[in-house]
Amino acid sequence: MKRILVPTDFSDCAQNAADAAIGIAKRYGAEIHFYHFVSVPIDWIHIDFAQSTVYPDVTEEVDRVKAELNKLVKQAEAEGLQAVQYMDFDNSSDAVTNYAERNNISMIVMGSHGAKGVKEFFIGSNAQMVVRNSEVPVLIVKDRLENLEIPNILFVSDFEDEMMRPFTHVVSFAQLMGAKIHLLYINTPSDFHRSWVIKERMEAFIALASTNLEEAEIEDSYTFEEGIEQYCEHNVTGLLAIATHHRKGLSRAFLGSLTEKVVNHVKVPVVSFPI
Repeated sequence: MKRILVPTDFSDCAQNAADAAIGIAKRYGAEIHFYHFVSVPIDWIHIDFAQSTVYPDVTEEVDRVKAELNKLVKQAEAEGLQAVQYMDFDNSSDAVTNYAERNNISMIVMGSHGAKGVKEFFIGSNAQMVVRNSEVPVLIVKDRLENLEIPNILFVSDFEDEMMRPFTHVVSFAQLMGAKIHLLYINTPSDFHRSWVIKERMEAFIALASTNLEEAEIEDSYTFEEGIEQYCEHNVTGLLAIATHHRKGLSRAFLGSLTEKVVNHVKVPVVSFPI
């Protein structure tokens, strides 16, 4: 992991994400990028000084954002990290993922305001697009992670073969954080499979997790999000990890309405690993 992107609106939950990103960057020795979007009525990038004086409110906001971004950069540098700040004026829904692609970002770390879940991420509903379209892992943080202690990682999947590639990243992350891995399949009426079929699918994942594996379980539930909620309520979970693609079953967990439901139904940090 070489570069971590932190989109921020400078709120408390965004600061929680920044703190978590700095902690992860220290462990990986990664560079950290702080990103903020500013909505302006004109092409601010190519405006000259004379034109900018016509928009004093925008000038004031731009100066405020620069100052806030600079604070985050100094916080990261105080921890011995290389840090970059970027103020974007691109209001397209894929602005964050475009930045991530242009700058070879390895992971995106975002904050959630909690009560309203994904809809309240720093750029509103566009955050759903970040998780849905990102080609790199996206870590969603609600509360402050004290000392970045993650005792275990819950990996929820349908355990199809194509899930193996993103699972290698889960294993690497678990090894770095010193965390144990819990494998979970949620068996629902709409995507029901016999237990022996699921156990056969899990075998390769169990082997790959090796000494990092804590347990592998199958839970019956009426809905996917209900199953996750119940599991997290009754088991200590440090981080919820899900690999996503655009096909069917559990692997659609971060697409459409399930995105909001999953994040709203669990209090733990959530990370999506794209295929």
